[in-house]
Amino acid sequence: MSRSISIGYMESPGGPETSIEVSAPYFLLGTQQTSLQFWSLPVWERIGVKQLAILGETDPVYFWGWEMMDELADELRLYQEHLAEIEFQPEVKAAWLAHLIYCYSLLVSQAPHDSIPVLGIG
Repeated sequence: MSRSISIGYMESPGGPETSIEVSAPYFLLGTQQTSLQFWSLPVWERIGVKQLAILGETDPVYFWGWEMMDELADELRLYQEHLAEIEFQPEVKAAWLAHLIYCYSLLVSQAPHDSIPVLGIG
C-alpha cells in the first residue's frame, strides 16, 4: 500500500472541498512500510519536525488552514536544512522533500486567500 499527498481547499468550514490535481509522481510518498520507517527516525524530534513525524506512527495527517500551512512550511524548511543529517536512502529523502514542497507550493499558490487550504497525507 502506498502513501499519497492530496491537496485542496474549502470556501467555508465544513463546506465541500475543491481538489487540486497533483501530477504523478508528485502525489506519491512511498509505501506504507518505507514511510513508517522514515518518519519514525529520531532525527525528526531533534530538529523540531512534529506534525510530519506523526506519519511514523499513523496516518492520515492533515494540515488545515493558513496557520497550519505556515507550520508545514517551517517543517519543510527544517527538513531541507537538515537533509544531510537524515540517515536514509538519499534518493528517497530527496524525492519526498521535493514532492512535499511541490504539493505545498501548488496549494498555497492556487488556494484563494480567504479559503481554508487542506493538505493531507495518508
